[in-house]
Amino acid sequence: MDLDPWDPWREFERVREEADRLIERFLAKVRLLENARPIAFLPESDIIETGEDLRIFLSLSGVEEEDIDIAVEGEFLVVRGERVCPYDESHVRQLSEWRYGFFERGYRLAGGLETESLSASFLGGVLTIVIPKKESPPPPPEPPPEAAWEGT
Repeated sequence: MDLDPWDPWREFERVREEADRLIERFLAKVRLLENARPIAFLPESDIIETGEDLRIFLSLSGVEEEDIDIAVEGEFLVVRGERVCPYDESHVRQLSEWRYGFFERGYRLAGGLETESLSASFLGGVLTIVIPKKESPPPPPEPPPEAAWEGT
């Protein structure tokens, strides 16, 4: 049971955030059209936030590390790459569940991240990107307790 009173401004903010996400997905597709590279597949990803950093895990099985590009473009982290087919594609396929070709994933980054300090590793077909959080300033010191004034 929700004990918080209904706040129309909070609801409006939620709707605005959802609209922003939809617009960004649309604009990402438009940018792809400008680049004239159709997306063949979107790798699955998990995003984990810890107290110290933001971690993004992408499933890139079958992708070579040298075929991966990571860039920060404005407020977005963009991962691009290509999965190359390991066999001659002229053969008749009996079953094909993998997708080959160009991929691109974009993630809108919240403020408070040290994007210039991000690190990435690629192990076992999983790309791990770690973006440290900016250190928050220490809280101001508490004022000393007021001395009791004793009158004469």
